[in-house]
Amino acid sequence: MRVLLLFLSAVAILGLAAEAAAQAPVAAPAGRKLRVVTRNLEPFSFEKDGRRVGYAAELWDQLAREARLDYEVHVVQTAQEVIDALKNKTADVGVGAISVTSKREEVIDFSQPFYESGLQVLVSGASGSFADNLMALVKNLFNVELIGAFALLMVTMFIISHLVWRYEHKVNSDMWPKDYKAGMWESFWWTISTLLVGGADNKGPVGVGGRIVAIIWMLLSIVLVSLLTASFTTTLTINTLKGDINGPGDLPGRKVATVKGSTAESWLAAKGARVETFATITEGVLALKAEDVDAVVYDAPVLQYEARKLNDEKLQMVGPVFERQNYAFALQQDSTLRESLNQALLKLTEQGVGNELRKKYFGEDH
Repeated sequence: MRVLLLFLSAVAILGLAAEAAAQAPVAAPAGRKLRVVTRNLEPFSFEKDGRRVGYAAELWDQLAREARLDYEVHVVQTAQEVIDALKNKTADVGVGAISVTSKREEVIDFSQPFYESGLQVLVSGASGSFADNLMALVKNLFNVELIGAFALLMVTMFIISHLVWRYEHKVNSDMWPKDYKAGMWESFWWTISTLLVGGADNKGPVGVGGRIVAIIWMLLSIVLVSLLTASFTTTLTINTLKGDINGPGDLPGRKVATVKGSTAESWLAAKGARVETFATITEGVLALKAEDVDAVVYDAPVLQYEARKLNDEKLQMVGPVFERQNYAFALQQDSTLRESLNQALLKLTEQGVGNELRKKYFGEDH
């Protein structure tokens, strides 16, 4: 009986000890604080009023409190430095807009994703002012496509005018004088009138040859007017409002800015763009404003945040979000923190913490 009581007491003591251990803070190895490495990238992690704020930074802080983790923050310059610190085991956790990729998964681990993102294109288009839009309109009137179309139209009109004069001046010299210069002037007037309004008042071919040419020109005019209208509308609308880059398909061969060491840099290089790298995305956007580059490609939420912060009507996001990717907290390979962090992250998600941060930093509420 005494043995049984001693056994039950031992089980109870072990149970209490296990419960106490579960409720105690999860300490880093050797009793030290967790080493958290991050970089300044608005709106995910940056310094403001002496505090580390941002979507990822604030989510991590709540996650650490939920998992009862004690930590200290170290700031580095690039995403690659974050990965290297975890790979070399000089840091325990990476916090920020860190994309989950297969290449990174080979050397480090990740928590469950906390934000779905992707790349997008930022360009500098026309502003909303009348003067700027008018200048952009005039500039686009002189593009190669429209000039070529207009030149082809003029050549076609000259040929038609010549043929009509050739047949008509012999049988209708009152309307088409035999003098070539005077006859061509009258013939060209008829040709352009037919193109624009369907004919000229009190003037028309009467000979068989002239009428055959006239019928051909009338039918051709219908097609030409439709094609020219579509060409002018499409070219002027797209080029005036957004320039000639309207999505990722227009980037090969163009000068595009992004952040050095980012996934965007690798994607752009693979697609044949002329990549200009910068230490921060802010520098890349300023280069776009200065017309030093044709576009900026980077993580969509970061670009949207930068464009909204600068409050410049010329900065426009174009095309769809592509190369979709997830952000997660980065960990050392085979980290023992992964399970506890995932459980705490799921709990915070169920509590709506992620939605609150989205609304705070991106104006999103979903």
